[in-house]
Amino acid sequence: MFVLIALFVFALAFVATPTVIALAWRIGAVDVPQDGRRMHRERIPRSGGIAIMLPVILGCFLAGEVSHFLLCALCGAGLMLAVGLADDMFCLGAWTKLLFQSAAAVAAVLGSGIAEGSAAVFAVIWVVILTNAHNFIDGMDGLLAGCATIEAGLLAVVHLLLGNADTAQAALFLVLACLAFRLFNRYPAQVFAGDCGSESVGFLLGMLSLPLFAAPTLSIGNLSPLFIFAYPLIDLFSSILRRLLHGRSPFAADRAHLHHRIYASGASQPECCAVLMSATVSLGTVGVLLISEALWAYASVACVVAALVLLRIRSYIVRNTV
Repeated sequence: MFVLIALFVFALAFVATPTVIALAWRIGAVDVPQDGRRMHRERIPRSGGIAIMLPVILGCFLAGEVSHFLLCALCGAGLMLAVGLADDMFCLGAWTKLLFQSAAAVAAVLGSGIAEGSAAVFAVIWVVILTNAHNFIDGMDGLLAGCATIEAGLLAVVHLLLGNADTAQAALFLVLACLAFRLFNRYPAQVFAGDCGSESVGFLLGMLSLPLFAAPTLSIGNLSPLFIFAYPLIDLFSSILRRLLHGRSPFAADRAHLHHRIYASGASQPECCAVLMSATVSLGTVGVLLISEALWAYASVACVVAALVLLRIRSYIVRNTV
């Protein structure tokens, strides 16, 4: 039964994407390259997140009884899909989006009962951070969908190891939807995920990772999500710090994200995506291995490999940037 539903999720996302492209043109959800930070030169529809999130939500309900936690996570992601679509159409302000993100995170975290007190505050902040982190990396054809596919896959493995079947199932559905969407989003992109895609995907990933922080006792395994989402987190905080140090708003867009820097060093867009997806795999593998004490020896080896990958990326940027 699960295999049939999984195939349905992939097929629905694949079939829905051309329809969403046509819809985006009709409702004006189109990305116009009006500034130098854009990587494209043509008008591109940008509401592709609809074709990602709706199949995931439908697949979860078709798969059987949805837990209360997963229901809250899906409702929050659905709200971010609606808010993001409004932004794709009307360009909402950064503070307006942050307000809606915070409200959705508060409702989802408190409604799910995943955390209380100070832990709930941390959970809300974590979900908002991942929502924005995935919005920040959505600046190159195929990058968001590719990295989200990897992150969701790693989350699914971790939840399977922990015995969280329904959460793992939701993560796998997200993998399949992102894979189908990426067939239209890879370079040269026919459609962008848009804010409705990056924010809803980031929100859902944030919620699905919260149980990894909820272990009865603190251990090194609680660091797992930090490694799985290391790339978008590093890009988010480095971007905010860079802008603040230059006296600019943390929400002021620029062309200095990691994918921009790799592209400026001479790599093509597909090569940039491959590099950053490789970094996501290597760092995320460390996160998966940290979840079990029996795997910590392998995690140390994976950590060395990840460090070498990051050093190679840094060396390439420094050597080739004029």
